Amino acid sequence: MASPVITSIAPISGPGTGGTIVTLTGTGFTGALAVGFGPTNASALSVISDTTMVAVSPAGTGTVNVTVVTPGGISAVSGAVQFGYAGGTSSDGSTSYYVDPALTSQIVGSLVNLIQANNSPDAIAAQSILMRRLALEGDVVGSRIPPPRNISEVGGYLNLLGTLGETAMREQALAGILGVAGPTPALGFQSAQPLSMVSLTNDRPAGTAQPTLPLSVLVRSDFLNPFLAAMQTLHAQGATLPCSGPSALALPPGGPGSVLPTDLLLYLGRVLTLATTAALIAPGTDPLVLARPAGSAVAFGIAANVLSPGTVAVAPANYDALQINAGAIAPASLVGAALVMVAPLLAGAGFYPASPFPTPTTPADSAWARMTNITGLVPGTTSYGDELALLYPPSVIAASALAPALGYVWDGTTFAP
Repeated sequence: MASPVITSIAPISGPGTGGTIVTLTGTGFTGALAVGFGPTNASALSVISDTTMVAVSPAGTGTVNVTVVTPGGISAVSGAVQFGYAGGTSSDGSTSYYVDPALTSQIVGSLVNLIQANNSPDAIAAQSILMRRLALEGDVVGSRIPPPRNISEVGGYLNLLGTLGETAMREQALAGILGVAGPTPALGFQSAQPLSMVSLTNDRPAGTAQPTLPLSVLVRSDFLNPFLAAMQTLHAQGATLPCSGPSALALPPGGPGSVLPTDLLLYLGRVLTLATTAALIAPGTDPLVLARPAGSAVAFGIAANVLSPGTVAVAPANYDALQINAGAIAPASLVGAALVMVAPLLAGAGFYPASPFPTPTTPADSAWARMTNITGLVPGTTSYGDELALLYPPSVIAASALAPALGYVWDGTTFAP
């Protein structure tokens, strides 16, 4: 068996207190028994392959030769594989207790070799850790601030993380101090939430309501395609569906004095609100109309006026409609009106009005405009926390006013304790 050969090490320096993780590159590392830093052996070593291994530097001073001992012999001493112990200098000229070694081209080369040459589970785990460190810190060794030397400094760091709102990072710091598992999921390359809110251009037809209508509306990503299909059908008939929201969606902040919101479905992206200002003013020209077939006793429903002829013709008919008159809700007759009933179209996207339909009795009544989507909610099974996790990171949920409701379960009508 040939003696081992070290061709390079990275990093080439570290603090005199030891503890630097040094990557060795060369040949003949299989079965390595020890790594010497001058007269002292490394405090720990791990052979990744015959050409790559890592060792943890012991305490030391000055510049020392790095050697590897295997059953085949000991590597030759070389000026190219020397490790320097540094103390660092603080702003007042005194020796610092800590040196933060920077990312070097040697380290980058070692990482590339490690990733390309190894595919064992341990090597893959190491690669993940290194890549996470690079993504978060821009470095793979050391820390951007010195490690705390006493309990006061530990408390200062934890208080700072709390002030900055870095709750997940504070959890990880505490886990490291206590020697227990860190937060789940771990910081770093976290998987994105499976769902998102997609911004769509809102229908804003000309008329008195147009200035009040938001420019965009949010639709949850898993409802998006069916919703777009419904809108396409509506537009083909020359009608529109102006909405009032949501145009932005953020969880309400938690903390002292926070109150659990009453509309829990809203923060799950399961509410679509139609524009109340686009209806009840002039049923013959309003974009939206509350109507039913003339002379019938069926419940009123939401319809969209054909404002201009579309590619699909809509047969005119007679309707009874509702409008605001002298501060009250009054009936109105529509003769030969071209209306498209909205409910059947939106049902295909999973959005429904309340049942029975909340016919307004005063101009302030707006419940008729609220459409909800409860697709996939299983009574007695679906929890509010699981639903929130589809859209928001755990740290955001934990810091919100919705945190007390995470254990609530869908009962068929609402999420309840």
